[in-house]
Amino acid sequence: GQEPFLKSMLCKIGHERVLLHDLLNKMEMEVQQQEKLKNLLKELQKSAERDQNEAKHLCENIPPYLPKPTRSCITGLTVKCEEQTRDVEPERPKKPTKETKSIKEVPLITIEEFESVPA
Repeated sequence: GQEPFLKSMLCKIGHERVLLHDLLNKMEMEVQQQEKLKNLLKELQKSAERDQNEAKHLCENIPPYLPKPTRSCITGLTVKCEEQTRDVEPERPKKPTKETKSIKEVPLITIEEFESVPA
Protein backbone atom coordinates (compact mmCIF):
# COMPACT_ATOMS: atom_id res chain seq x y z
CA GLY A 1 0.00 0.00 0.00
CA GLN A 2 2.91 2.35 0.56
CA GLU A 3 4.56 1.71 -2.82
CA PRO A 4 2.55 4.37 -4.78
CA PHE A 5 3.11 6.83 -1.95
CA LEU A 6 6.85 6.18 -2.04
CA LYS A 7 6.96 6.51 -5.86
CA SER A 8 5.16 9.86 -5.72
CA MET A 9 7.44 10.99 -2.89
CA LEU A 10 10.56 9.97 -4.90
CA CYS A 11 9.18 11.74 -7.98
CA LYS A 12 8.54 14.89 -5.93
CA ILE A 13 12.05 14.73 -4.40
CA GLY A 14 13.58 14.28 -7.87
CA HIS A 15 11.65 17.28 -9.19
CA GLU A 16 12.72 19.43 -6.23
CA ARG A 17 16.34 18.30 -6.72
CA VAL A 18 16.20 19.51 -10.35
CA LEU A 19 14.75 22.84 -9.20
CA LEU A 20 17.46 23.21 -6.55
CA HIS A 21 20.14 22.39 -9.13
CA ASP A 22 18.78 25.11 -11.44
CA LEU A 23 18.72 27.62 -8.59
CA LEU A 24 22.27 26.73 -7.66
CA ASN A 25 23.42 27.26 -11.27
CA LYS A 26 21.68 30.66 -11.36
CA MET A 27 23.31 31.65 -8.07
CA GLU A 28 26.75 30.60 -9.34
CA MET A 29 26.27 32.65 -12.50
CA GLU A 30 25.21 35.65 -10.39
CA VAL A 31 28.27 35.27 -8.16
CA GLN A 32 30.54 35.12 -11.23
CA GLN A 33 28.90 38.23 -12.65
CA GLN A 34 29.33 40.06 -9.33
CA GLU A 35 33.02 39.06 -9.21
CA LYS A 36 33.55 40.38 -12.75
CA LEU A 37 31.84 43.62 -11.79
CA LYS A 38 33.97 43.88 -8.65
CA ASN A 39 37.15 43.41 -10.70
CA LEU A 40 36.05 46.03 -13.22
CA LEU A 41 35.31 48.47 -10.42
CA LYS A 42 38.73 47.83 -8.87
CA GLU A 43 40.39 48.56 -12.24
CA LEU A 44 38.32 51.71 -12.60
CA GLN A 45 39.28 52.83 -9.10
CA LYS A 46 42.99 52.24 -9.79
CA SER A 47 42.72 54.17 -13.05
CA ALA A 48 40.94 57.05 -11.30
CA GLU A 49 43.60 57.11 -8.56
CA ARG A 50 46.38 57.19 -11.18
CA ASP A 51 44.64 60.04 -13.00
CA GLN A 52 44.13 61.92 -9.73
CA ASN A 53 47.79 61.49 -8.75
CA GLU A 54 48.91 62.64 -12.19
CA ALA A 55 46.62 65.68 -12.03
CA LYS A 56 47.89 66.53 -8.54
CA HIS A 57 51.48 66.19 -9.72
CA LEU A 58 50.79 68.45 -12.71
CA CYS A 59 48.98 70.93 -10.48
CA GLU A 60 51.95 71.08 -8.09
CA ASN A 61 54.63 71.05 -10.84
CA ILE A 62 53.48 73.40 -13.57
CA PRO A 63 56.14 73.52 -16.34
CA PRO A 64 57.98 76.86 -16.51
CA TYR A 65 57.24 77.41 -20.21
CA LEU A 66 53.48 77.62 -19.58
CA PRO A 67 51.99 81.07 -18.93
CA LYS A 68 51.34 81.97 -15.30
CA PRO A 69 47.75 81.30 -14.21
CA THR A 70 45.44 84.24 -13.65
CA ARG A 71 43.69 84.86 -10.32
CA SER A 72 40.46 83.27 -11.55
CA CYS A 73 42.41 80.17 -12.59
CA ILE A 74 44.14 79.90 -9.22
CA THR A 75 40.90 80.10 -7.26
CA GLY A 76 39.31 77.61 -9.65
CA LEU A 77 42.21 75.19 -9.17
CA THR A 78 42.11 75.38 -5.39
CA VAL A 79 38.37 74.78 -5.43
CA LYS A 80 38.85 71.77 -7.73
CA CYS A 81 41.65 70.38 -5.55
CA GLU A 82 39.48 70.76 -2.42
CA GLU A 83 36.58 69.03 -4.16
CA GLN A 84 38.83 66.10 -5.11
CA THR A 85 40.07 65.63 -1.55
CA ARG A 86 36.55 65.32 -0.19
CA ASP A 87 34.83 61.95 -0.19
CA VAL A 88 33.37 61.09 -3.57
CA GLU A 89 29.65 61.75 -3.40
CA PRO A 90 27.26 61.51 -6.32
CA GLU A 91 26.19 65.00 -7.29
CA ARG A 92 23.92 66.34 -9.94
CA PRO A 93 25.90 67.54 -12.92
CA LYS A 94 26.19 71.32 -12.95
CA LYS A 95 26.23 73.45 -16.06
CA PRO A 96 29.83 74.39 -16.87
CA THR A 97 30.56 78.04 -16.24
CA LYS A 98 32.12 79.97 -19.07
CA GLU A 99 35.59 81.22 -18.26
CA THR A 100 36.56 84.67 -19.44
CA LYS A 101 39.63 84.59 -21.64
CA SER A 102 42.04 87.42 -21.09
CA ILE A 103 43.31 89.12 -24.23
CA LYS A 104 46.97 90.10 -24.20
CA GLU A 105 47.77 93.70 -24.95
CA VAL A 106 49.74 94.36 -28.12
CA PRO A 107 51.52 97.64 -28.77
CA LEU A 108 49.94 99.59 -31.61
CA ILE A 109 51.96 100.80 -34.57
CA THR A 110 51.24 103.63 -36.95
CA ILE A 111 50.53 103.28 -40.66
CA GLU A 112 53.96 104.69 -41.46
CA GLU A 113 55.65 102.09 -39.25
CA PHE A 114 53.54 99.32 -40.84
CA GLU A 115 54.42 100.45 -44.36
CA SER A 116 58.11 100.64 -43.49
CA VAL A 117 58.16 96.92 -42.62
CA PRO A 118 59.88 95.02 -45.46
CA ALA A 119 57.66 92.55 -47.31
